[in-house]
Amino acid sequence: MSAMEPHVMVVTLPTQGHIGPLTSLAHFLAASGIPVVLVHSARAHALLQAASNEAAPSVFSASSFSSFPDLVNSTSGATIHIEIVADGLPTDPKQRLERGTVLGSFNTIEKGVEELLQKRMVEKQLPKCLILDAFFSSLGQRLAVKFRLPWMAFWASSASVFSLSYHIPELMAKGYIPAKEEGAMDREIDFIPGLSPIAVRDLPKGFDVELDPQSNPRLLLVCNIFENVKHADWILVNSFFELESAVVQSLREAGLHLDMVGPLFMMHSLSSVSSHATAAASLLPEDTSCLTWLDKQQETSVLYVSFGSIAPMEEHTVTDLAHALEASNANFLWVIRPDCMSGKDSLQQLLPKGFMERTQNRGCVVSWAPQLAVLGHRSIGAFLSHCGWNSILESLSHGVPILGFPQAAEQNTNLRFVVEDWKVGLSLFSEKQQKEPCNTSSMRSQAECSIAEIMRGETGAEARKHALEWKKIAVAACTSGSSLLNLQRIANELITGYLA
Repeated sequence: MSAMEPHVMVVTLPTQGHIGPLTSLAHFLAASGIPVVLVHSARAHALLQAASNEAAPSVFSASSFSSFPDLVNSTSGATIHIEIVADGLPTDPKQRLERGTVLGSFNTIEKGVEELLQKRMVEKQLPKCLILDAFFSSLGQRLAVKFRLPWMAFWASSASVFSLSYHIPELMAKGYIPAKEEGAMDREIDFIPGLSPIAVRDLPKGFDVELDPQSNPRLLLVCNIFENVKHADWILVNSFFELESAVVQSLREAGLHLDMVGPLFMMHSLSSVSSHATAAASLLPEDTSCLTWLDKQQETSVLYVSFGSIAPMEEHTVTDLAHALEASNANFLWVIRPDCMSGKDSLQQLLPKGFMERTQNRGCVVSWAPQLAVLGHRSIGAFLSHCGWNSILESLSHGVPILGFPQAAEQNTNLRFVVEDWKVGLSLFSEKQQKEPCNTSSMRSQAECSIAEIMRGETGAEARKHALEWKKIAVAACTSGSSLLNLQRIANELITGYLA
């Protein structure tokens, strides 16, 4: 990238669910002729490098990272230049990364980005526009003022969760937060424009709604994010308009310059940087041998089980799931990450004794899977998921119904929309079991029944029908419809306005 070449800077957050879609956005912009400086944290850089060493060749090969050359789009000629900033996070993929640890890295990353911009200003290489993960919106607003730059906020979750977060001050003012009194969690919120009524208990777990706001650091963080994000010149959401049209309209009516641009992973077909672009954003090495195993299975006969790149999996949870999978008689492809091994040296030590042998003819266990290829495989019948937003988008876009087992953040809220609004899945556990602790036998029995229902029951068949309908809509949005048109308009605005 030449010293004076007008470009945009894209700043990612170092988790799979955030870095993937923003990397896809960077590739789309480059394919549109817009030079990009893509900023990764040191942890993301190290994991991308390690995963690249073990995966198919990609634009982010190990040799590329060591020398940081520009990536040149073969169609437009535009470049993607990689920059790395410190984050203070461990780089060993086997070391569990707690959500709080990621949040604790923000100050270090923000300092690094600000220093990078200061350096580039001296070198007369300032970007013409910043695009930051919305979690860095405080940084975005600060840098916009300091360097007199326009900025865009990228929201990696749904517009519905965006709206719930945006309305936290109103929820506090009306006494829904904190939810301390008996029955407070069952109160219904029915006044947020564009959203169907939702119970307080279905607000994101990450809000910690039982706590007083003054002693609730995660809620205060969200409030700070949304105090700043409303000042962004543009807000980009990784979803598609048809899925959440009412809430999008209401946010626009509130004065937010917001557009839906997802599912962004589907936009890679428009990028000519690399045919392996999706692998470029994987923070863990993908075991593609599972695809060969899937080839041998019957159509829609396999339950895909994966809980994302960061959701914790305690040993007792793994054990309970193993018993439920075995008892259900369903074929399964199960992802157990290296950091979920609970200190065990092998799967045989982690899983119930004899489990691997008893299920060897109908089960496959891997440390990480090429999720898009898996969900697009004819043998996949359903997805047992933690309900991270990327996983939901990817499942919907492939017409695969969802069996939800939320762990943290906004995943419980996502599941509520999956079941109640979009009708593409069901919960692994009943509402009562989610509210109150149950004995192990009851939990395993319910999980077994839910697996059987999503794979072979009427509810599962209905969810599959709705998922296939959403698939058509999502594909249309990205190939000729709303999301593609929004992205093209954004790219054109960057080229003719910001970069001119």
